[in-house]
Amino acid sequence: MIEELLNDYNLCLLNTGEPTYRHHSHHSFSVPDVSICDPSLALEFEWLTHKDLCGSDHFPIILKTSLRDDEPAAEHWKFDRADWMSFRTLCMSRLSDELALSEDPVAQFTNTLIEIANQTIPKSHTSKNKLPKVPWFNDACKQAIKERKKAQRKLFRNPTAENVLAFKQLKAKARHIIKTQKKTSWQ
Repeated sequence: MIEELLNDYNLCLLNTGEPTYRHHSHHSFSVPDVSICDPSLALEFEWLTHKDLCGSDHFPIILKTSLRDDEPAAEHWKFDRADWMSFRTLCMSRLSDELALSEDPVAQFTNTLIEIANQTIPKSHTSKNKLPKVPWFNDACKQAIKERKKAQRKLFRNPTAENVLAFKQLKAKARHIIKTQKKTSWQ
């Protein structure tokens, strides 16, 4: 059915054949998850799976693109680090009644005010690729995930009943700790 869909609508399959699902009982891998796109975009993406299950039985799919977003990252004013005395002095000297006589007084006032702000208020230099930090993620979450990953690696190397049980316990423990930390954070 997927083959027919791809042929009928002229679509491309991005999967490379890496497994996307791990069956816990049989310790087998399969590829039930597919990524499909338009042929014009197919060469712009690199398809791969994350090495960690991240607490699921499906490996997360990662699509990396070579396309660039030309829009610069948004800058924000850092008001807590502003030189308010200089800002006030420059406003008093440069914002005068003469602005009302210009051809476009509103635009002139706005441009002058932004120039003053640029001189006296620093801006943040944010990166687009930087993920926002979440308030609930702490050392307990980090440690639980680390233990879960260690158990997962051990299970993949040696799929014994003991390793399956240890992995399931640590997976449940990590899920519980993360859920508790999220709930506590909101409270």
